Amino acid sequence: MTNEINELRKELDSFDDQISDLLQKRVEIGKKIVKLKKEAGISKDDPNREKEILERITAGKSEITELLKEIYGRIFDWVKNH
Repeated sequence: MTNEINELRKELDSFDDQISDLLQKRVEIGKKIVKLKKEAGISKDDPNREKEILERITAGKSEITELLKEIYGRIFDWVKNH
């Protein structure tokens, strides 16, 4: 059983590494968009776009819909405020 747990943990570690790398890239691009909006005098808030993203990423994922909404809500806030 310990070997199985260790193998599963290695798999999780790999996913965590991929998620954190992708999250960093997402934040960087989001910050570029916020900067461009600021330069153009456009509001950084775009509830319609955020809603579109949430609908797209939660489609077919009913088990984790609320988790995804919480995570992405934090991502949206972080990008707009940092």
